[in-house]
Amino acid sequence: MEYPKPFGGELITALDEDQPAMLEGNFKPQILVAMPSLKDGYFEKSVILLCEYNQAGAMGFVINSPSTTSVDDLLRELGLAATQTQHQPIMIGGPVQPELCWVVHTDDFQGKSTTSLSHGLALSAAQEVLTGITDGTPPRHYLLGVGYSGWGPGQLDREIEEEAWWLVDTDPLPLLNLTCEKRWDKIIQGLGFHKSGFFPSCKA
Repeated sequence: MEYPKPFGGELITALDEDQPAMLEGNFKPQILVAMPSLKDGYFEKSVILLCEYNQAGAMGFVINSPSTTSVDDLLRELGLAATQTQHQPIMIGGPVQPELCWVVHTDDFQGKSTTSLSHGLALSAAQEVLTGITDGTPPRHYLLGVGYSGWGPGQLDREIEEEAWWLVDTDPLPLLNLTCEKRWDKIIQGLGFHKSGFFPSCKA
């Protein structure tokens, strides 16, 4: 699976700019999981934190597609250093606006750009969170990523009806404690699906 390189001049420029608020309204974040039957080269086995879903469309962040670039790599590129090592990879949140940098994190961190997503979960501009990381006040858990996933009006509804995706009303926070590789399996197993795409057979 090929992904765009998630850091370099374009990302650094984005970090230095005031990014407009991405979210409107009071939608409760949900988990959108790719069904085993979805063989799309980009979204296969994706787990998406869905942050908006209304008549105008939907948007969210893929939270299980790590790049080969770590947060420490990004800090070095910016000439910064964290008080503790930050080995976690930068997420590829989707193909839309790959220059946009975001952080989903626990709500123990609050900045000027911070938007509450749900109880215990928030979204902030990367620049503020990186400042917290370098001065020793980072969020307890966070995912830093670039780009997002978006659907036009009615598009996600059709894809859900076609059983490409399953919308899961669950607390996203526990997923942050799992490694990227385990997030899709955890959701699929919790739904009772085999990885082949079928519910397990019932035994008398």
